[in-house]
Amino acid sequence: MPLEGIRVLELTQFAFGPRTAGFLVEMGAEVTKIENPQGGDPVRGLLALKGIPMYEGAYNAYFEQNHRGKRGIALDLRHERGREVAHRLIETSDVFVTNLRVSGLERLGMDYGTLSSINPRLIYAVGTGWGLKGATRDRGAFEGTGFARSGLVTSFVEPGMLPPQCPPAVGDYMAATFLAYGIMLALFHRERTGEGQMVHTSLLASMLKTGSLCIDTSLVTGRDMVGVAHDAENAFYNCYRTKDDRWIQLALIQDERAWGEFCKAVGIQHLEHDPRFATAEARVENRVELVSALDEVFLSRTQSEWIEDLEQYRFPWAPVRYFTELTSDQQVLDNDYLVTVDDPVAGEVRVVGACIDLSKSPGRIAGSKGPELGQHTEEVLLELGYTWDDIASLKEGGVIL
Repeated sequence: MPLEGIRVLELTQFAFGPRTAGFLVEMGAEVTKIENPQGGDPVRGLLALKGIPMYEGAYNAYFEQNHRGKRGIALDLRHERGREVAHRLIETSDVFVTNLRVSGLERLGMDYGTLSSINPRLIYAVGTGWGLKGATRDRGAFEGTGFARSGLVTSFVEPGMLPPQCPPAVGDYMAATFLAYGIMLALFHRERTGEGQMVHTSLLASMLKTGSLCIDTSLVTGRDMVGVAHDAENAFYNCYRTKDDRWIQLALIQDERAWGEFCKAVGIQHLEHDPRFATAEARVENRVELVSALDEVFLSRTQSEWIEDLEQYRFPWAPVRYFTELTSDQQVLDNDYLVTVDDPVAGEVRVVGACIDLSKSPGRIAGSKGPELGQHTEEVLLELGYTWDDIASLKEGGVIL
């Protein structure tokens, strides 16, 4: 696997940091997660929440998907002896991943200056909410705040509607993707030069980059690219309701080339040469009428009937799915985008697989379950050269679980 032999130490919580290290696990890295002995990562406790479907049941998908294949140690870094253990782990680590606040990392002796002095080859990867500078740098942040302040939220909402909430973990996983990318760049630089360095991105920065097409265009034109109403802009980049109250998404950017094929596909050949719609310019000018016509057309059949009718055509379209329908989506299955893991409590569970294809060294979903709190503490300490007497002393002192 591409990251086999890379050792990662993780001091994270919730989703941004854990998912960053989770990407590395999927590609073969050996990751050890440090957690506070008093409860560990707060995500462990989310099953206690009632009335929220994603947190109900015996299987904690939020925790498991980010921690499968990792080793876990319970270590109190507020103790000097706890910091000593962490620093010994840093000596043999290639990468350190964290999303704790910088001020907290400094208090725990896990800041960049301290750790890079112990291991100059270390890649120190930190994810923040707002960046390393400015008055807001120490303010708490979750993905919803980055989603809002970046302006990204406005591109999802039609005029006059309430702003939507960021779906759980989507913003965190965007940021984690950028941070994992930065880690790869830093490892490549180290391969060339032998130098370690700090890698950083923030929730705000990653969402600004994700929305950069809208942002750059808005800044150039002086007009905000807010969400557009159903009939306001482009009839062919639009969602249409079907007879059974489901939806079909069209995305015909190059509609001039696809217009004739599209008319045949949806049974509107009589409109192909209609002067109102015969050219791309005419279709833009008369888009409200065209959207109205297509609304009527798509309401004539169910979503499944439209899927069957449109399957033979190559212009861009897709059914709007619910998550639970993905297990029967043949395209998803043919590409192994879902895999099965065997959970000791929940049994066989379908989960999203690794999303990067490598022909010579493919990744995989590592292991079936994340570590129990402190599961590998003794194992890791023995590897560092601690004796059983040392371990007993650390337990008595409340340094480890």
